[in-house]
Amino acid sequence: MKKIISSIVIFLVVLLTGVAISKSDSIKYNNTMNRLGMSDDAIVLQTKSKKNLVTAVKDLNNKKKIASYQIIFFEKRNSDIGYIYSHNKINKLPITTGRYFSLDDFTSQIPFAVQGKTSDLKAYKPQSQTYLKVDNRYISVIGNIGFDGADILNAQTLVSLSPNQPKSKYHLNQVTTVIDGRAVSNRESLNKIKRVLHVKSTHKYVPQTDDFTNVETSNNGELYLVGIVLLFFLIVAVDFYILIPLKYDLSRSNLTGDLKNNYRNGLMIRYLIYTLVPYVVAFAVVKWRIVIISHSTFNLFMTISVIITILIGLSQIFFVKRSE
Repeated sequence: MKKIISSIVIFLVVLLTGVAISKSDSIKYNNTMNRLGMSDDAIVLQTKSKKNLVTAVKDLNNKKKIASYQIIFFEKRNSDIGYIYSHNKINKLPITTGRYFSLDDFTSQIPFAVQGKTSDLKAYKPQSQTYLKVDNRYISVIGNIGFDGADILNAQTLVSLSPNQPKSKYHLNQVTTVIDGRAVSNRESLNKIKRVLHVKSTHKYVPQTDDFTNVETSNNGELYLVGIVLLFFLIVAVDFYILIPLKYDLSRSNLTGDLKNNYRNGLMIRYLIYTLVPYVVAFAVVKWRIVIISHSTFNLFMTISVIITILIGLSQIFFVKRSE
């Protein structure tokens, strides 16, 4: 009966691990969406330059051998509006209707927009096409972005920039410039971009603040990761709990020679059945019913747990054999 209970515990621990990883993934993805798909490496480029946004994009486009990047120029008076330019990089955001930007949109003579589902900007739809009035001109809305719980993303409006567009209403000193992509970690590329934009200093991008300055970061799912570690140690404890009666059966047996070896092998098989079968069943249930993004994390947990379980069984039976 104890072995069956132990098997059930292993099954439940694997399920809880899947749930914990899923919850951690959900928090991380929600935070990523509130960063508008930008990575933790994204930085703010501080500049007092009066260069027009379109001129800045044109100068960047003329620079050769720059690694891929994405720049968003957020209005200082309203950070829910941003002007986006991408160079060989697209951070796609979840679309509720329509489509997201393509690389062709960043070479077009006409700007396009995507709008969050809770954006304060009033949309106009005279016929089938929706428009936004931005900078005293009407811009086509090609898609709506949104993700449950990502308030910053849902309130955001992004307008595409292109070196082929007419000059913008805004200049670099009127916006907050955020860059992400391979160029951030490529010193040569980043220095070229800094020179074009006359950047004086940089700091980490933190979307929770109006001016994107450094603040204490919010929960990124670390608590669930601590829970996963504790669940792993619980599985190890259960493995030993299953072995205790098996070791007692082996130590009190009066068998010798091949008979004892066969009996030991039988105990090992019983141990593996009580431990590995719950692993397999729980793994199948998690893959079937629980949404996980970090499959590699769950697979690593399963692999290490199974290997440790097998090694514990082998070492304990070997220890009993040597102690005799």
